[in-house]
Amino acid sequence: MARALGGETRGAASYLQVLAVVAVALTAYLRLWPRAASLPLETGIDGPAPATASAVLVLLHGRGGSSARNARLVQRLRDAGLPAEVSIVTLEGPFPTPFGHAWGDDANQQAVSRARVRARLAELLGSHGRVVLAGFSQGAGVAGDLAVEEPRVAALASFSPCGFWLRGQLPKRTGLRVLLAHGTRDSVCPVDESRSLASALKGAQLPVQYLEFDGEHVIPAEAVRALVALVTDRP
Repeated sequence: MARALGGETRGAASYLQVLAVVAVALTAYLRLWPRAASLPLETGIDGPAPATASAVLVLLHGRGGSSARNARLVQRLRDAGLPAEVSIVTLEGPFPTPFGHAWGDDANQQAVSRARVRARLAELLGSHGRVVLAGFSQGAGVAGDLAVEEPRVAALASFSPCGFWLRGQLPKRTGLRVLLAHGTRDSVCPVDESRSLASALKGAQLPVQYLEFDGEHVIPAEAVRALVALVTDRP
């Protein structure tokens, strides 16, 4: 009897191991495909519902990032004084990479991503007026292009952008407040991208704050504090 029970136990354990392997394989398989167009973008919300919040900050990660990885930035913003009544929305790019998610590697894919972001914002915001849109790296470029297309974007924070598809139209976005930050030692996205954009926006008489820091491809504490000030309209 003991031997029989032992065999059943081993059989059950083997069955569970097979299920675990299948689950891992299925998860890896699904990550090879873009998020289905029938599904909204993966979304995280910290704070009140966006439709009822005093203000809304939307965060877009860089290539290979995710909403989960943005959790640390969310905490940094709260620690820097972003009020609890401000809703922070993190959106996840629909295209897979080996290490996370992305917004697309060509003009067509990024146009699809922007359309999906706009659709998700419409679902979340309802009749809420304006939002602050912030992005890092690839997400910074997507945020800049969205600011061209989406009238709800009242302010833009672009951290270490790698490039924009609609860059030439951004200086025409009247009334847009802009925060740019870039490290002088950034080897991923060269600092000249932000330097030249800051010059173009200032030439168009847009209110621009440009922070250039001695650092690499990161978001420093001074940029986090500046973003809090942008969201809360602090000087």
